[in-house]
Amino acid sequence: MLVTKSPHSPEPFDLLHTPLTGTNLLEASAGTGKTYTIAGLFVRLVLEENIEVNRILVVTFTEAATEELKGRIRSRLAESLAAFEGEPTDDPFLNGLVEKCDENGEGSTLSANDCVRRIREALQGFDEAAIFTIHGFCKRMLHECAFESGALFDTELVTDQSSLIEEIVKDFWRTHFYGASPLFIDYVLSETGPSGLISLVSQSLAHADIRIIPEIKRPDTDAAETAYKEAFEAAAACWEKERTAVKTILMEDTGLHRTSYSRKSIPDWIKTLNAFFALGHTQIDLCSKFEKFTTSGLHETKSLRKGQTPPCHPFFDLCDDLQAKHQARADAFGQHLLALKVELLGYVRQEMKKRKAVSNIQSFDDLLNNLRNALHGEGGEALAARIRERYRAALIDEFQDTDPVQYDIFKTAFHVPGHVLFLIGDPKQAIYGFRGADVFAYMGAKQDPNAAYTLGYNWRSQADLIQAVNAVFDGHPRAFVYEEIPFSPVQAPEARPDKESLRVDKDGEPPLQVWLVEAENFGETEKERKKALSKGAAVKRILESVATEISRLLDLG
Repeated sequence: MLVTKSPHSPEPFDLLHTPLTGTNLLEASAGTGKTYTIAGLFVRLVLEENIEVNRILVVTFTEAATEELKGRIRSRLAESLAAFEGEPTDDPFLNGLVEKCDENGEGSTLSANDCVRRIREALQGFDEAAIFTIHGFCKRMLHECAFESGALFDTELVTDQSSLIEEIVKDFWRTHFYGASPLFIDYVLSETGPSGLISLVSQSLAHADIRIIPEIKRPDTDAAETAYKEAFEAAAACWEKERTAVKTILMEDTGLHRTSYSRKSIPDWIKTLNAFFALGHTQIDLCSKFEKFTTSGLHETKSLRKGQTPPCHPFFDLCDDLQAKHQARADAFGQHLLALKVELLGYVRQEMKKRKAVSNIQSFDDLLNNLRNALHGEGGEALAARIRERYRAALIDEFQDTDPVQYDIFKTAFHVPGHVLFLIGDPKQAIYGFRGADVFAYMGAKQDPNAAYTLGYNWRSQADLIQAVNAVFDGHPRAFVYEEIPFSPVQAPEARPDKESLRVDKDGEPPLQVWLVEAENFGETEKERKKALSKGAAVKRILESVATEISRLLDLG
């Protein structure tokens, strides 16, 4: 019987003795030997479980990582064979494997001859090793299990579906926007346009289970346009007759605060307002400083001297009404556009499926979605059984980059009694959403494993840097906000031959330093220098500082 352990308090992982049973979550921070551990688990599965290399599934997320894993695992098998054939090694894992085999003795299920034979067979058949990217695995399963999954044999895989997305979005644009009012079209173009809709669709297609809430109905924009037009014409007519009087009020009223209503600025405001009314009601935005002519604007505290009352004129009230009608029209346009975006997302999903079926093509995302859907479809149980029969164990690398679809596939296929599943990754990296990762999918997945472990030694960094990082993040009980993503301190191994080669602080500088970027150093004017530092400016400064520091350290070497 499997003993369930809390996923919130992982135990130290023992590569040599951890049971090879059930579903296991292995949290591995950067530098803690993740690839080394995967290769070691692979060797143990070959030796202790007598699983052929083509029945141990190893999944990672990039082609480069796949090739690296193949090389590392093959090398590990070769090193294991040498150790069992008597070649001395200082690798504690390999020595431990040999000792475990020796301890079994005669009559056991695992003799020294068995170990040598199994490793040799693994090396001889390693070209058939099942080490794939996630998409490669899904494609292979859909093809090999075409009957159970309902997939076609000759479907073409397209790496770029942007042209199809663009075609569908433009079809939607022609259907829904060509007959719309010119003013609404101007609004849409100012907010997003076809390129913005294409970007929205491209992002949404990467999340098959996305749900838009709440449901939105298209508002009556014609009524809002008519109301704005009437308010505009009323204000324009009043302005035509009363502009001189309005100018006199703004220039001479003693109650106005001249910091807000500078006499030098008012003539320019008048010119801007003249141009605004001359252009008519078919403008998207009100003119600059329009609020200066509204009753509400004149009633603001900063507009008046202390104890004074604001000036009155019917034109100011008409501008108030025009401003309100403009906002109502903008709200109606915004709701209309939002409703169309929701319709667009649904339309694109339907059309993508139809047009891909006609052309017999599929994308990388389709591989994931099709396999997940097949596992939950009519032949899902038979498909899952075929996959389990094909692979007796699965090692999932970079698991922090999972999303709900990917995890659902692995859970459905391998999270069952009698199968071995290791989910390996760094939960802290899930926060950043690399490669479409969903941190909440990771957090949900943490509830399922039968056991949770962590790698406790950092083999990449020097000891005092590790200690400094531990001090920073271990000082808060929830360093990464969520309980499901705890900070597990790591240690530096005491015996490490290349320890000194890791040191870059030749002159004794602290290994962890905090650099503060001074915003005052940016901008040509004092006003610009007082503004918050923009992301682009900060990135530029950081890159320059890092480059300078690297050059300095290289000079020290």
